[in-house]
Amino acid sequence: MYRLFLDPLTIRTPRVLFDISRLYRNRGRRFGTGVDRIDLAIGLDLMARFGDACHFVHAGMHGIVLLPQALGRQILTELDRAWRGDETALPGRGARLSSSALPFLRRALPLDRQIIDEQTTYVVASHSGVAKLKGGMRRLDPQARMARAVYVHDLIPIEYPEYQRPETAPAFTRYLGALADAPLDFISNSNDTDRRLQAFAAKRGWPVRAFHVNIPRLEFTKVEHVRPRPAVAAFLEDRRPFFTILGTIEPRKNHLLLLNIWREMAMQGDAPRLLVLGKRGWENENIVDMLERCDYLKDHVVEFDGLTDGEVQTLLTASAALLFPSFCEGLGIPLLEAAALGVPAVVADLEVFREIAPPGTTFLSPLDGLGWMQEIRARIADDRPAPKSM
Repeated sequence: MYRLFLDPLTIRTPRVLFDISRLYRNRGRRFGTGVDRIDLAIGLDLMARFGDACHFVHAGMHGIVLLPQALGRQILTELDRAWRGDETALPGRGARLSSSALPFLRRALPLDRQIIDEQTTYVVASHSGVAKLKGGMRRLDPQARMARAVYVHDLIPIEYPEYQRPETAPAFTRYLGALADAPLDFISNSNDTDRRLQAFAAKRGWPVRAFHVNIPRLEFTKVEHVRPRPAVAAFLEDRRPFFTILGTIEPRKNHLLLLNIWREMAMQGDAPRLLVLGKRGWENENIVDMLERCDYLKDHVVEFDGLTDGEVQTLLTASAALLFPSFCEGLGIPLLEAAALGVPAVVADLEVFREIAPPGTTFLSPLDGLGWMQEIRARIADDRPAPKSM
């Protein structure tokens, strides 16, 4: 299992108001995305550092509400347990959190204005929450008295709108702009994101107080071996080599490149297996069509979603390599996972991957289909032993 850590955010006030909206919304998930885990790591750190001076705000269909501090702490603590493999802690599976939270949200009690002042920093690390609601920050902080600490994962909606839904780019621009009318610190997940964010903020004329870079790191914890579910165990019992792509299935991740490569190799009779780990996202009809309807892929491509961290770690460790052909990324936590496990990686030649990749990583253009095919075939021909399981 692994936990994700960051350096403590720079906070200049004695109180914080943490936007827990995304984590509350995702409280029943067995598996957190990279954004979820960074959001959780920041929330846990603020809770530990500030204690009773850490408050929680939720924005959603019931409006903008300050959660009881005990409820905010419960959400963070149980998500941390659940995403580290404790299945008894899945908060959304039982009635405990729902019964305690929903009546409170429906009452939409007035905000406690005593903490909306210069002594409080509003912290958001999720690309969601109060600032996503039209006029939300004005309703929360009408006089713009609170400082803001905003963690930014990427500028993909702005720089690559073709990989997003049409409404995403203007919504994300409004989100950032809504946060820029008070003392503002931006924190980026990589130097590459920071460079892009500084350029965009300058273009918009935002008076940013400071820019910071805070790159996540992973810490693995040994746990007792738990047998994976039957489908995963059956996949591992098949001794044929396989490669893994890990992440949400969406166009910018470039799954289509690999599926076309695997189709070609299957037609030629020399295809290894491809393991696709991740939930299905949006705007990916061509990818889904290939996964569900291409006969050549049926014996060679396997798709799993909703696995535990332990299952993902076991599968990734047994892989011949992680394949990561994205067109754009803000960071790339699967690459950090592979590096921590000693799993080799073949990745797109992106600046952020050059920043975080370990020595020995292979970089290829995400457009170079023949290059990717040759590299995959070469690794099978090398018959390299798989890294040892942790």
